[in-house]
Amino acid sequence: MRRALNEGRLHDAEEILARLKHEDSLSPETRGFELELCLNTNRIAEANTLAHQLCRLFPESGRIFFLAGRVAYRLKNYKEAEARFRESHRIYPHWRTQYWVGKTLTQSGQFEEAESLLLAARERTANAILELAWLYERKDDLPAALKAYDEFLAVQPDHSFAMEQRLKIKARMLEPESLIEEIDTLAELGEEIPAALFPEYIQKLFESGQTLQARERVVAKIRGTDPKTGSQLAWVCYRAKAFDLACTLFLAHLQANLSYYKYLNALESAAAKCDRIPLVLEAYQSYAAEAPNLHGRSKSLARRIRSRSGG
Repeated sequence: MRRALNEGRLHDAEEILARLKHEDSLSPETRGFELELCLNTNRIAEANTLAHQLCRLFPESGRIFFLAGRVAYRLKNYKEAEARFRESHRIYPHWRTQYWVGKTLTQSGQFEEAESLLLAARERTANAILELAWLYERKDDLPAALKAYDEFLAVQPDHSFAMEQRLKIKARMLEPESLIEEIDTLAELGEEIPAALFPEYIQKLFESGQTLQARERVVAKIRGTDPKTGSQLAWVCYRAKAFDLACTLFLAHLQANLSYYKYLNALESAAAKCDRIPLVLEAYQSYAAEAPNLHGRSKSLARRIRSRSGG
């Protein structure tokens, strides 16, 4: 079972798990494999329900709490992820658990402790260097972030995410006029603007007062963005108070962010600013089956619509 999971042979893992359940259905090892398989097959809602159940059933299993932390992290519930990882480390101290605590603290903005934990883990895994780069990026220490990405790419030169982030960092370090000139030159030559640079380019246009050009560029690109770029672009438009564009982009990539409460809050705020709450309610209702957390939000939006209509 362990080998099947490590090698990504998920169909084999399903079959092995079925045999394990027949032989030893109630052991923490079998139930832990069940949770890990849910996580690896992206059945996150099921994994979350199972994680809560297993943490109650096996309070002394460090592995159960570690996997439960991974589930909470995937759901962007960083407070719960931190608590679960710390409990896992208390039960069974391990460097990998501390590495995940560092990752989680970075996401929740607790940079000092996160940096300490990730620096300690860098001798064990190069991924800690990648996480340090993201931490420095979050702190807006761009030279340190660029140095960390360079260090990581020296070990893994073909890592697409690190290459993309390095490109974005270099773009952020340019003066607005320089980046805009470079991107506009590419466009004039008929070259495709790199997806990694597009949100930064739009942000620079907004910041330099070229709002009309920024809006035109977003509208031209809006249908062709992937979920990652589209979500980043949505945040850029939201912070620039281009709420109609932000709402359209947030809605377009809602499915990839159903459990991200900050994303949902921003979507609802943008929709309220441009009178599109009914569209958000309709979208929530269409995804309610796979995201139960949307039920309460749907009721709240429905009340807002009724109050506005005087009903």
